[in-house]
Amino acid sequence: MQYKTVRSARRSVSISIAADNTVTVRCPLNMPDGKVERFVEGKKAWIDKILNENGRKLADNASVTAYKEIYLSGRKVPLVFSDYNLIEGSVYVKTLKDVKNLYINQLGDDLIERARNISEKTGLSAEGFSFKGYKSRWGCCSSKKQITFNYLLLMLPVQIQDYVIVHELCHTAVFNHSAAFWRLVESFVPNYKVMRRQLKRYDFIINLY
Repeated sequence: MQYKTVRSARRSVSISIAADNTVTVRCPLNMPDGKVERFVEGKKAWIDKILNENGRKLADNASVTAYKEIYLSGRKVPLVFSDYNLIEGSVYVKTLKDVKNLYINQLGDDLIERARNISEKTGLSAEGFSFKGYKSRWGCCSSKKQITFNYLLLMLPVQIQDYVIVHELCHTAVFNHSAAFWRLVESFVPNYKVMRRQLKRYDFIINLY
């Protein structure tokens, strides 16, 4: 099994698997290679499970990874490279770099309006909402309660978008992922665990644009 080893001044060892099936092992600086290998071998069943899940996900989305289709609010629609940028049944862009501004300009206002409505319904208040191109997260809430969404969230189904909105709004009250935080999330989204699993189906998108 191929994996990348990252050594640093840490005490524990961990394994992460990216959406493209890159396996990374993070371990202490002085940890012997043999011990790393034994640790990886002990996690083989779990690693194989994730690799297989990712493989199926990528196979099911071959048209998306080949840039022949693109997600639009959870639906796959044709991605057309053209002389203009437009969302109208299909997504028309001059280059992939235009996807970000096109999605924010044509779809962003609707998500932010829903975020404001959800804020009012939950009583969780943010100082503002904006978009950014993140490579490892769907949203972020700053210590000043400014919430920034990954613009790629606009590609996902509306119910998943709403879950991420609630998730980030809950951080305005609990600024961590403690048990108290998840209880708060659950009070607004009782099936949040289902939403989290569904969200993972789209994690490969972050590496495409």
